[in-house]
Amino acid sequence: MNNNMKLAMILLAAASIGLAGCTKESSATSTSGSSQQDSTILTNTIVNSETSDIKNVSNTLKGDISQIDVKNIHSLKIQGTAAIVTVIGDKQINQAQWEFSKGNTKGMDANVTTSIQDGTLQIMLKQEQKKIINTEPLPSLTIHLPYKDFKYLEIDNEFGNIFVESELSVQHLNVSSIAGNITVTDVIGMESSNISTNVGNVEFALPDQSAPLYVNLSTKLGNIDNQVPLEKATNTTTVVSKELHGYVGEAQSESPTLNISTQAGEILFKN
Repeated sequence: MNNNMKLAMILLAAASIGLAGCTKESSATSTSGSSQQDSTILTNTIVNSETSDIKNVSNTLKGDISQIDVKNIHSLKIQGTAAIVTVIGDKQINQAQWEFSKGNTKGMDANVTTSIQDGTLQIMLKQEQKKIINTEPLPSLTIHLPYKDFKYLEIDNEFGNIFVESELSVQHLNVSSIAGNITVTDVIGMESSNISTNVGNVEFALPDQSAPLYVNLSTKLGNIDNQVPLEKATNTTTVVSKELHGYVGEAQSESPTLNISTQAGEILFKN
């Protein structure tokens, strides 16, 4: 596949997401409607997760809510092909729980599967597109995580918006998308954070009490709106691309890193 074809596919997918109303508000609406239509609750609990064998945990359907014990889980990987993905930290719960809604879309089939291997919980959301352009709301996957120390939190959602919110303790945070906006609020990797999308905007809000941090922001086609004071800040601007580097707090050579990049989109960095 040549570069022109790849670009055409990305733009087509981005248009599909826009037509589908890929916003958090539409996600909440579709989830609420789905919950009213199907009140069945499916609960699955894992007791022993230390084995290296892969375990299939659940197949969630039509707005069902599932739970899983993450006491012996140190990392999470969340993968999707086309959906709205929301991850929320919650100090009031002691098990991970998630809700999956297919929304009202008739343009694709979707299902969720989970597995555990070597202390890593993997949640996979798979879709099979039936139409070239989907004009209906995308499926949504909302995951609530209890407050504990996670080594890795990786979210890879190819098409659709991603939201990561509040009260999570993570060593390494990695969030990526091909086409979709990414919003991260009050969450940061204590050792590293990598946030990237090819087509879409990125909004990153620092936690209230963040440690010294090295920041690297870049966009190939778009603007950078930085609202955080930076030490040793450097700006690089070409015809259309922009880069901003600097330190939040005292400049230290061994500070954790935050990399935010988009090929085509805006970056908002704020407190």
